[in-house]
Amino acid sequence: MTTKVEPYEPVTPAPRDDSQFSIGVLEDVLVFRLRRIRNHMTETFRAGGWRDGLKPGEFTTLALIVANPGISQIDLARVGGFDQTSLVGIMDDLEKRAWAIRSKDPGDRRRHRLTATPAGHEALENLFERALDNEREARGALTREELKIFLRALDKIYRRLLDNS
Repeated sequence: MTTKVEPYEPVTPAPRDDSQFSIGVLEDVLVFRLRRIRNHMTETFRAGGWRDGLKPGEFTTLALIVANPGISQIDLARVGGFDQTSLVGIMDDLEKRAWAIRSKDPGDRRRHRLTATPAGHEALENLFERALDNEREARGALTREELKIFLRALDKIYRRLLDNS
């Protein structure tokens, strides 16, 4: 006896309206709002065709290496907001993909200089397009001017945090 298998149709979740819930003291907590946005965008990043094994932080790391050829691993960790240990794993993966290389700094053999390969530059172009696509809904919530103000405000907050640490 043969059983007919119906094609799989994913269940579309009902739209969520969280406005009916109070967030209590979280109303005044900046990190709560930032975390919700980050978590949502990370999930859409993972679900949206980023299934090629790319780990969180690899796009950021590659972008910073391309923008700063020869940057040290220590400076990259600071600028990218990574701890040293996680950056080592990210760099291992970028080297396996042949997107970036580590080399000893001739001026200080204890430091590694990081550079992107031609394949890394090409990969970054693709990753950048995918990142912007992932952010399309978030960016669409703001006007062009609001987005500029928001990005400047985030940078201002970050600079203040660095200055006081």
